[in-house]
Amino acid sequence: MNGHEPRHLNTAAYRPRHLKQTAADSRAPSGRQTVSARAGKPASKIRRDIDIERVEKALDRSLIRKNTANICVSAVILLLGVTSFLYGLTLEPSVTIFRFLTVDGTLFTTCGALACIIINLVEIFRREDIVFTATYYIRLSMAVAESVIFIVVVFSQLPVFAQHLPMFDRYDSFVMHVVIPILGVASFLFNDSPIGKLSPGKCLLGASYVSVYAVIIVTLISTERLPTELIPYFFLDYRTNGIGIFLLAFVFVYTVAYLMGWGLSVWNRKCSWLWFRDLVGSAKKK
Repeated sequence: MNGHEPRHLNTAAYRPRHLKQTAADSRAPSGRQTVSARAGKPASKIRRDIDIERVEKALDRSLIRKNTANICVSAVILLLGVTSFLYGLTLEPSVTIFRFLTVDGTLFTTCGALACIIINLVEIFRREDIVFTATYYIRLSMAVAESVIFIVVVFSQLPVFAQHLPMFDRYDSFVMHVVIPILGVASFLFNDSPIGKLSPGKCLLGASYVSVYAVIIVTLISTERLPTELIPYFFLDYRTNGIGIFLLAFVFVYTVAYLMGWGLSVWNRKCSWLWFRDLVGSAKKK
């Protein structure tokens, strides 16, 4: 499948795997098609208390609720991302503001949130789940970026938390380091439609934001727009410390991001189905 082509998921794609329609189901009374609770049972033991039409209607309602929730969360991320960046820009009105992984990650996530709002509105209007493979990888990369930001804050700030409390007094710092990472990761896990189990090679796409940041920081340093004293992390200063440390650092970050991408994709497949956990129960015949 071309990564730029949408995959349209009809309601059948969201039926739980254990609801397998059998020949006996098609002969259900009243002209209704039912599905067995478990595939492979003898015809005499097939449950006839689940109505396909009710399942599809319940599925439609669940999809609308899922998309509506995703729109609301994405709208909050969009608002917080724009306002926090503009606030930070008033304090540092220069291209040097882009030297921070947090700032670039926030902009990356904010742009992704806008794309999600548009896609979800189209899904609600057309009443179908549309999965763009490329968009899924971007959303995965957004979740990885926000996970990295949050983990860096937790492990680097907690040992000296008292010294860094003033950082959380700033609106932009608190929003970018804490609020958006939590919302971004939760939104991906629970609201994004999975595209199936990812191969090891495709999990690398989840770490694509690391490449984006590498291009930004290398451009700022090589064009001398970023003075040495403003380089945020010592291992990024390849002109002083050598290219070896720089490359080793990015290999390490890529490895961590790869593992995060794999883990987030696995939990996305599990958590996204919570929207449909009561699908069968609500669709039983009355």
